[in-house]
Amino acid sequence: MSSPSIPAQPVGPRQVQWRRTILGCMADYIDAGSIVAASSGLALWSSAFGMSDSLVGLLGALGTNAASYAVGALIGGRLGDLFGRKRIYQWDLLVYVLGGLLVLLALNSGMLFVGLIIMGLAVGADVPTSWALVGEIAPNRVRGRMIGLTSLFWNLGPVVSLLLAFALADTGVLGIRIVFGHLVAVALVTWLLRRKMAESEVWNHARDTGQLGRQQLRALFTPRLVRPLLFVFGVHTLGSIAAGTFGFFLPYILKTVGGQGQGASVGFNALNFALGGLGVAFLFMPLVDRLNRRVLYGIAGFFSIVAALMLIIFPITSTAAVIIFIVLNAVAGSCGQEQFYRVWCQELFPTALRTTAQGMIIFAQKMILALWSSVVPIIVAASFSAFAWVLALATFCSVAIGLIFMPAKAVSLTTDPEPTGVSPSLPPTSA
Repeated sequence: MSSPSIPAQPVGPRQVQWRRTILGCMADYIDAGSIVAASSGLALWSSAFGMSDSLVGLLGALGTNAASYAVGALIGGRLGDLFGRKRIYQWDLLVYVLGGLLVLLALNSGMLFVGLIIMGLAVGADVPTSWALVGEIAPNRVRGRMIGLTSLFWNLGPVVSLLLAFALADTGVLGIRIVFGHLVAVALVTWLLRRKMAESEVWNHARDTGQLGRQQLRALFTPRLVRPLLFVFGVHTLGSIAAGTFGFFLPYILKTVGGQGQGASVGFNALNFALGGLGVAFLFMPLVDRLNRRVLYGIAGFFSIVAALMLIIFPITSTAAVIIFIVLNAVAGSCGQEQFYRVWCQELFPTALRTTAQGMIIFAQKMILALWSSVVPIIVAASFSAFAWVLALATFCSVAIGLIFMPAKAVSLTTDPEPTGVSPSLPPTSA
Protein backbone atom coordinates (compact mmCIF):
# COMPACT_ATOMS: atom_id res chain seq x y z
CA MET A 1 0.00 0.00 0.00
CA SER A 2 1.60 3.27 -1.08
CA SER A 3 1.33 6.49 0.84
CA PRO A 4 1.66 10.17 -0.03
CA SER A 5 5.12 11.65 0.19
CA ILE A 6 6.03 13.56 3.30
CA PRO A 7 8.83 16.04 4.04
CA ALA A 8 12.41 14.77 3.83
CA GLN A 9 13.02 16.16 7.31
CA PRO A 10 10.66 17.28 10.08
CA VAL A 11 9.48 20.83 9.53
CA GLY A 12 11.41 23.65 11.20
CA PRO A 13 14.97 24.89 11.69
CA ARG A 14 17.52 22.66 13.37
CA GLN A 15 17.50 24.62 16.64
CA VAL A 16 13.74 24.05 16.90
CA GLN A 17 14.23 20.29 16.52
CA TRP A 18 16.87 20.27 19.24
CA ARG A 19 14.49 22.24 21.46
CA ARG A 20 11.80 19.62 20.89
CA THR A 21 14.33 16.88 21.58
CA ILE A 22 15.41 18.45 24.88
CA LEU A 23 11.81 18.98 25.97
CA GLY A 24 11.15 15.34 25.15
CA CYS A 25 14.15 14.36 27.24
CA MET A 26 12.75 16.16 30.27
CA ALA A 27 10.56 13.09 30.80
CA ASP A 28 13.74 11.22 31.70
CA TYR A 29 14.92 14.00 34.03
CA ILE A 30 11.78 13.95 36.16
CA ASP A 31 11.33 10.18 35.81
CA ALA A 32 14.73 9.17 37.12
CA GLY A 33 14.83 12.19 39.43
CA SER A 34 11.70 11.02 41.22
CA ILE A 35 12.99 7.43 41.46
CA VAL A 36 16.26 8.37 43.14
CA ALA A 37 14.66 11.10 45.23
CA ALA A 38 12.36 8.41 46.63
CA SER A 39 15.33 6.06 47.08
CA SER A 40 17.16 8.77 49.04
CA GLY A 41 14.19 9.12 51.35
CA LEU A 42 13.50 5.42 51.96
CA ALA A 43 15.51 5.08 55.16
CA LEU A 44 14.26 8.45 56.45
CA TRP A 45 10.60 7.72 55.67
CA SER A 46 10.97 4.24 57.14
CA SER A 47 12.10 5.75 60.43
CA ALA A 48 9.74 8.74 60.44
CA PHE A 49 6.60 6.78 59.53
CA GLY A 50 7.49 3.50 61.28
CA MET A 51 7.63 1.44 58.08
CA SER A 52 8.69 -2.22 58.22
CA ASP A 53 11.04 -3.90 55.69
CA SER A 54 8.05 -5.43 53.91
CA LEU A 55 6.31 -2.04 53.69
CA VAL A 56 9.47 -0.44 52.28
CA GLY A 57 9.57 -3.22 49.69
CA LEU A 58 5.92 -2.61 48.83
CA LEU A 59 6.64 1.08 48.35
CA GLY A 60 9.44 0.17 45.95
CA ALA A 61 7.09 -2.19 44.13
CA LEU A 62 4.16 0.19 43.72
CA GLY A 63 5.88 3.57 43.43
CA THR A 64 7.67 5.44 40.65
CA ASN A 65 10.17 2.63 40.10
CA ALA A 66 7.84 -0.21 39.17
CA ALA A 67 4.10 -1.06 39.14
CA SER A 68 2.51 2.39 38.78
CA TYR A 69 5.10 3.27 36.14
CA ALA A 70 4.17 0.04 34.34
CA VAL A 71 0.44 0.81 34.24
CA GLY A 72 1.10 4.37 33.11
CA ALA A 73 3.33 3.16 30.28
CA LEU A 74 0.79 0.58 29.08
CA ILE A 75 -2.05 3.10 28.96
CA GLY A 76 -0.02 6.09 27.80
CA GLY A 77 1.82 4.08 25.18
CA ARG A 78 -1.38 2.96 23.46
CA LEU A 79 -2.98 6.40 23.71
CA GLY A 80 0.19 7.94 22.27
CA ASP A 81 -0.28 5.93 19.08
CA LEU A 82 -4.02 6.54 18.84
CA PHE A 83 -4.22 10.22 19.77
CA GLY A 84 -0.72 11.60 19.27
CA ARG A 85 2.52 12.05 21.18
CA LYS A 86 1.90 15.66 22.16
CA ARG A 87 -1.48 15.14 23.80
CA ILE A 88 -0.03 12.55 26.19
CA TYR A 89 3.40 13.99 27.00
CA GLN A 90 1.94 17.45 27.57
CA TRP A 91 -0.94 16.83 29.95
CA ASP A 92 0.46 13.96 31.99
CA LEU A 93 2.89 16.40 33.58
CA LEU A 94 0.02 17.97 35.52
CA VAL A 95 -0.73 14.53 36.96
CA TYR A 96 2.94 14.27 37.91
CA VAL A 97 2.74 17.62 39.71
CA LEU A 98 -0.28 16.43 41.73
CA GLY A 99 1.61 13.31 42.85
CA GLY A 100 4.72 15.31 43.65
CA LEU A 101 2.77 17.69 45.87
CA LEU A 102 1.32 14.76 47.83
CA VAL A 103 4.81 13.37 48.43
CA LEU A 104 6.13 16.80 49.36
CA LEU A 105 3.36 17.27 51.93
CA ALA A 106 3.16 13.63 53.12
CA LEU A 107 2.37 13.31 56.82
CA ASN A 108 2.13 9.53 56.86
CA SER A 109 2.93 6.45 54.77
CA GLY A 110 -0.54 6.50 53.17
CA MET A 111 -0.01 9.94 51.59
CA LEU A 112 3.47 8.85 50.54
CA PHE A 113 2.16 5.75 48.77
CA VAL A 114 -0.59 7.65 46.93
CA GLY A 115 1.79 10.41 45.82
CA LEU A 116 4.47 8.08 44.49
CA ILE A 117 1.88 5.92 42.70
CA ILE A 118 0.42 8.98 40.94
CA MET A 119 3.89 10.15 39.94
CA GLY A 120 4.67 6.68 38.60
CA LEU A 121 1.52 6.67 36.46
CA ALA A 122 2.47 10.04 34.98
CA VAL A 123 6.09 9.29 34.12
CA GLY A 124 5.13 5.88 32.79
CA ALA A 125 2.81 7.54 30.28
CA ASP A 126 5.31 10.26 29.42
CA VAL A 127 8.37 8.14 28.65
CA PRO A 128 7.27 6.07 25.59
CA THR A 129 5.65 9.06 23.87
CA SER A 130 8.64 11.30 24.53
CA TRP A 131 11.12 8.70 23.28
CA ALA A 132 9.01 8.20 20.16
CA LEU A 133 9.08 11.93 19.46
CA VAL A 134 12.87 12.04 19.76
CA GLY A 135 13.28 9.00 17.50
CA GLU A 136 10.87 10.37 14.90
CA ILE A 137 12.52 13.76 14.48
CA ALA A 138 16.05 12.30 14.35
CA PRO A 139 17.81 11.54 11.02
CA ASN A 140 18.88 7.91 10.61
CA ARG A 141 22.57 8.74 10.73
CA VAL A 142 22.39 10.24 14.25
CA ARG A 143 19.33 8.52 15.70
CA GLY A 144 21.33 6.59 18.30
CA ARG A 145 23.09 9.75 19.36
CA MET A 146 19.86 11.74 19.76
CA ILE A 147 18.14 8.95 21.65
CA GLY A 148 21.25 8.76 23.82
CA LEU A 149 20.42 12.29 24.90
CA THR A 150 17.31 10.91 26.66
CA SER A 151 19.63 8.73 28.74
CA LEU A 152 21.88 11.69 29.48
CA PHE A 153 18.88 13.48 30.98
CA TRP A 154 17.93 10.28 32.79
CA ASN A 155 21.27 10.52 34.58
CA LEU A 156 21.13 14.30 35.02
CA GLY A 157 17.85 14.20 36.96
CA PRO A 158 19.22 11.84 39.61
CA VAL A 159 22.49 13.77 39.93
CA VAL A 160 20.66 17.01 40.71
CA SER A 161 18.19 15.27 43.03
CA LEU A 162 20.94 13.37 44.84
CA LEU A 163 23.20 16.40 45.21
CA LEU A 164 20.27 18.25 46.76
CA ALA A 165 19.59 15.28 49.05
CA PHE A 166 23.29 15.13 49.97
CA ALA A 167 23.44 18.84 50.77
CA LEU A 168 20.26 18.52 52.85
CA ALA A 169 21.15 15.19 54.48
CA ASP A 170 21.26 16.70 57.97
CA THR A 171 17.74 18.11 57.66
CA GLY A 172 16.08 14.68 57.56
CA VAL A 173 12.67 14.34 55.92
CA LEU A 174 12.56 18.09 55.25
CA GLY A 175 15.44 17.70 52.82
CA ILE A 176 13.55 15.05 50.83
CA ARG A 177 10.51 17.35 50.69
CA ILE A 178 12.70 20.05 49.16
CA VAL A 179 14.06 17.59 46.58
CA PHE A 180 10.52 16.71 45.49
CA GLY A 181 9.65 20.38 45.44
CA HIS A 182 12.37 20.93 42.84
CA LEU A 183 10.94 18.11 40.70
CA VAL A 184 7.45 19.63 40.87
CA ALA A 185 8.86 22.99 39.76
CA VAL A 186 10.75 21.42 36.82
CA ALA A 187 7.62 19.53 35.73
CA LEU A 188 5.55 22.73 35.77
CA VAL A 189 8.11 24.64 33.69
CA THR A 190 8.35 21.73 31.23
CA TRP A 191 4.55 21.62 30.93
CA LEU A 192 4.47 25.33 30.08
CA LEU A 193 7.17 24.95 27.43
CA ARG A 194 5.61 21.83 25.91
CA ARG A 195 2.29 23.58 25.34
CA LYS A 196 3.74 25.26 22.24
CA MET A 197 5.41 22.15 20.84
CA ALA A 198 4.27 20.76 17.49
CA GLU A 199 2.99 17.22 17.10
CA SER A 200 5.31 14.65 15.55
CA GLU A 201 5.15 15.08 11.75
CA VAL A 202 5.69 11.35 11.41
CA TRP A 203 2.67 10.54 13.58
CA ASN A 204 0.59 13.15 11.70
CA HIS A 205 1.44 11.38 8.45
CA ALA A 206 0.46 8.00 9.90
CA ARG A 207 -2.88 9.48 10.99
CA ASP A 208 -3.53 11.22 7.66
CA THR A 209 -2.85 8.04 5.69
CA GLY A 210 -5.18 5.92 7.81
CA GLN A 211 -2.51 3.82 9.55
CA LEU A 212 -3.88 4.28 13.07
CA GLY A 213 -6.63 2.24 14.68
CA ARG A 214 -7.52 -0.99 16.40
CA GLN A 215 -6.85 -3.15 13.37
CA GLN A 216 -3.19 -2.19 13.52
CA LEU A 217 -2.80 -3.68 17.01
CA ARG A 218 -3.04 -7.17 15.53
CA ALA A 219 0.10 -6.50 13.50
CA LEU A 220 2.11 -6.34 16.74
CA PHE A 221 1.46 -10.05 17.26
CA THR A 222 2.56 -11.18 13.81
CA PRO A 223 5.81 -13.21 13.61
CA ARG A 224 7.69 -10.24 12.19
CA LEU A 225 7.03 -8.06 15.25
CA VAL A 226 6.64 -10.66 18.01
CA ARG A 227 10.31 -11.61 17.72
CA PRO A 228 11.69 -8.08 18.29
CA LEU A 229 9.06 -7.54 20.97
CA LEU A 230 10.28 -10.58 22.92
CA PHE A 231 13.93 -9.77 22.20
CA VAL A 232 13.76 -6.22 23.57
CA PHE A 233 11.63 -7.36 26.50
CA GLY A 234 14.14 -10.06 27.46
CA VAL A 235 17.18 -7.82 27.30
CA HIS A 236 15.51 -4.93 29.10
CA THR A 237 13.75 -6.96 31.79
CA LEU A 238 16.78 -8.99 32.85
CA GLY A 239 19.10 -5.99 32.58
CA SER A 240 16.86 -3.84 34.74
CA ILE A 241 16.77 -6.39 37.55
CA ALA A 242 20.15 -4.93 38.47
CA ALA A 243 19.74 -1.41 37.05
CA GLY A 244 16.31 -0.89 38.59
CA THR A 245 17.45 -2.26 41.93
CA PHE A 246 20.46 0.02 42.13
CA GLY A 247 18.47 2.99 40.84
CA PHE A 248 16.03 2.73 43.74
CA PHE A 249 17.66 0.72 46.53
CA LEU A 250 21.38 1.61 46.37
CA PRO A 251 21.31 4.28 49.14
CA TYR A 252 19.15 1.98 51.27
CA ILE A 253 21.56 -0.93 50.78
CA LEU A 254 24.66 1.17 51.44
CA LYS A 255 23.14 2.51 54.64
CA THR A 256 21.56 -0.65 56.05
CA VAL A 257 24.13 -3.24 54.91
CA GLY A 258 27.21 -1.23 54.01
CA GLY A 259 27.21 0.83 57.19
CA GLN A 260 27.38 4.16 55.34
CA GLY A 261 25.74 7.29 56.71
CA GLN A 262 22.83 9.06 54.99
CA GLY A 263 25.12 11.63 53.34
CA ALA A 264 27.65 9.06 52.11
CA SER A 265 25.01 6.66 50.74
CA VAL A 266 23.34 9.47 48.80
CA GLY A 267 26.72 10.80 47.65
CA PHE A 268 27.76 7.39 46.27
CA ASN A 269 24.48 7.16 44.38
CA ALA A 270 25.06 10.63 42.92
CA LEU A 271 28.53 9.49 41.78
CA ASN A 272 26.94 6.45 40.13
CA PHE A 273 24.57 8.56 38.03
CA ALA A 274 27.16 11.27 37.31
CA LEU A 275 29.58 8.71 35.87
CA GLY A 276 26.73 7.11 33.96
CA GLY A 277 25.85 10.44 32.40
CA LEU A 278 29.46 11.14 31.46
CA GLY A 279 29.69 7.67 29.91
CA VAL A 280 26.59 8.32 27.80
CA ALA A 281 27.88 11.72 26.69
CA PHE A 282 31.48 10.74 25.88
CA LEU A 283 31.18 7.05 24.98
CA PHE A 284 27.70 5.95 23.91
CA MET A 285 26.57 9.04 21.98
CA PRO A 286 29.78 9.40 19.91
CA LEU A 287 30.10 5.65 19.22
CA VAL A 288 26.62 4.15 18.80
CA ASP A 289 26.11 5.38 15.21
CA ARG A 290 29.72 4.69 14.18
CA LEU A 291 30.96 1.54 15.90
CA ASN A 292 29.67 -1.99 15.34
CA ARG A 293 26.84 -2.24 17.87
CA ARG A 294 27.56 -5.82 18.87
CA VAL A 295 31.14 -4.87 19.78
CA LEU A 296 30.06 -1.87 21.85
CA TYR A 297 27.30 -3.84 23.55
CA GLY A 298 29.58 -6.81 24.25
CA ILE A 299 32.34 -4.74 25.87
CA ALA A 300 29.84 -2.87 28.03
CA GLY A 301 28.10 -6.13 28.95
CA PHE A 302 31.34 -7.78 30.02
CA PHE A 303 32.13 -5.01 32.49
CA SER A 304 28.53 -5.00 33.75
CA ILE A 305 28.93 -8.66 34.67
CA VAL A 306 32.29 -7.96 36.34
CA ALA A 307 30.68 -5.18 38.39
CA ALA A 308 27.87 -7.50 39.52
CA LEU A 309 30.38 -10.20 40.52
CA MET A 310 32.22 -7.66 42.66
CA LEU A 311 29.27 -7.57 45.04
CA ILE A 312 29.80 -11.29 45.63
CA ILE A 313 33.59 -11.25 45.93
CA PHE A 314 34.25 -8.07 47.92
CA PRO A 315 32.54 -6.86 51.12
CA ILE A 316 30.12 -3.98 50.59
CA THR A 317 31.31 -2.54 53.88
CA SER A 318 34.59 -1.60 52.17
CA THR A 319 34.48 1.96 50.87
CA ALA A 320 37.14 1.18 48.27
CA ALA A 321 35.13 -1.78 46.96
CA VAL A 322 31.99 0.36 46.75
CA ILE A 323 33.83 3.03 44.74
CA ILE A 324 35.30 0.48 42.29
CA PHE A 325 31.90 -1.17 41.87
CA ILE A 326 30.20 2.16 41.18
CA VAL A 327 32.80 3.19 38.58
CA LEU A 328 32.57 -0.14 36.73
CA ASN A 329 28.79 -0.37 36.95
CA ALA A 330 28.14 3.22 35.85
CA VAL A 331 30.56 3.33 32.91
CA ALA A 332 29.53 -0.12 31.64
CA GLY A 333 25.85 0.70 32.03
CA SER A 334 26.27 3.90 30.02
CA CYS A 335 26.82 1.80 26.86
CA GLY A 336 24.80 -1.27 27.80
CA GLN A 337 21.33 -2.76 27.79
CA GLU A 338 19.36 0.31 28.84
CA GLN A 339 20.81 2.52 26.12
CA PHE A 340 20.37 -0.01 23.32
CA TYR A 341 16.85 -0.78 24.49
CA ARG A 342 15.86 2.83 23.89
CA VAL A 343 17.28 2.78 20.37
CA TRP A 344 15.78 -0.61 19.46
CA CYS A 345 12.31 0.49 20.57
CA GLN A 346 12.36 3.29 18.00
CA GLU A 347 13.87 1.25 15.19
CA LEU A 348 12.07 -2.08 15.37
CA PHE A 349 8.41 -0.99 15.44
CA PRO A 350 6.26 0.96 12.93
CA THR A 351 4.94 4.42 13.77
CA ALA A 352 1.34 3.25 14.28
CA LEU A 353 2.53 0.86 17.02
CA ARG A 354 5.73 2.44 18.29
CA THR A 355 4.56 3.76 21.66
CA THR A 356 2.14 0.84 22.08
CA ALA A 357 5.03 -1.62 21.80
CA GLN A 358 7.15 0.39 24.20
CA GLY A 359 4.29 0.63 26.67
CA MET A 360 3.76 -3.14 26.58
CA ILE A 361 7.46 -3.84 27.09
CA ILE A 362 7.74 -1.34 29.93
CA PHE A 363 4.56 -2.69 31.56
CA ALA A 364 5.76 -6.30 31.58
CA GLN A 365 9.29 -5.34 32.63
CA LYS A 366 8.15 -3.05 35.44
CA MET A 367 5.65 -5.56 36.81
CA ILE A 368 8.43 -8.13 37.10
CA LEU A 369 10.63 -5.46 38.69
CA ALA A 370 7.77 -4.67 41.07
CA LEU A 371 7.61 -8.29 42.25
CA TRP A 372 11.37 -8.32 42.71
CA SER A 373 11.41 -4.94 44.47
CA SER A 374 8.79 -6.08 46.94
CA VAL A 375 11.21 -8.66 48.35
CA VAL A 376 14.54 -6.83 47.92
CA PRO A 377 14.73 -5.46 51.50
CA ILE A 378 13.77 -8.87 52.89
CA ILE A 379 16.36 -10.77 50.78
CA VAL A 380 19.07 -8.19 51.52
CA ALA A 381 18.40 -8.52 55.24
CA ALA A 382 18.39 -12.35 55.07
CA SER A 383 21.35 -12.95 52.72
CA PHE A 384 23.18 -10.24 50.81
CA SER A 385 25.17 -12.91 49.00
CA ALA A 386 22.00 -14.50 47.57
CA PHE A 387 20.79 -11.05 46.53
CA ALA A 388 24.08 -10.36 44.71
CA TRP A 389 23.97 -13.71 42.88
CA VAL A 390 20.49 -12.95 41.53
CA LEU A 391 21.74 -9.62 40.12
CA ALA A 392 24.83 -11.22 38.58
CA LEU A 393 22.88 -14.04 36.88
CA ALA A 394 20.20 -11.66 35.55
CA THR A 395 22.89 -9.36 34.14
CA PHE A 396 24.69 -12.27 32.45
CA CYS A 397 21.47 -13.53 30.82
CA SER A 398 20.56 -10.04 29.59
CA VAL A 399 23.97 -9.55 27.99
CA ALA A 400 23.88 -13.02 26.40
CA ILE A 401 20.44 -12.50 24.84
CA GLY A 402 21.54 -9.15 23.44
CA LEU A 403 24.70 -10.55 21.88
CA ILE A 404 23.04 -13.63 20.38
CA PHE A 405 19.85 -12.10 18.98
CA MET A 406 20.86 -8.50 18.28
CA PRO A 407 19.90 -7.30 14.77
CA ALA A 408 22.91 -7.72 12.48
CA LYS A 409 22.99 -4.00 11.72
CA ALA A 410 21.21 -0.80 12.60
CA VAL A 411 17.64 -0.90 11.28
CA SER A 412 16.74 2.07 9.09
CA LEU A 413 13.31 3.35 10.00
CA THR A 414 12.86 4.73 6.51
CA THR A 415 13.59 1.50 4.61
CA ASP A 416 12.55 -1.24 7.05
CA PRO A 417 9.47 -2.93 5.51
CA GLU A 418 6.29 -2.42 7.47
CA PRO A 419 3.97 -5.28 8.48
CA THR A 420 1.14 -6.15 6.11
CA GLY A 421 -1.45 -3.38 5.95
CA VAL A 422 0.79 -0.74 7.51
CA SER A 423 2.39 1.81 5.21
CA PRO A 424 5.90 3.14 5.70
CA SER A 425 5.47 6.16 7.91
CA LEU A 426 8.83 7.81 8.25
CA PRO A 427 10.25 10.35 5.81
CA PRO A 428 13.46 9.54 3.93
CA THR A 429 16.47 11.13 5.58
CA SER A 430 19.92 11.76 4.29
CA ALA A 431 22.33 9.11 5.55
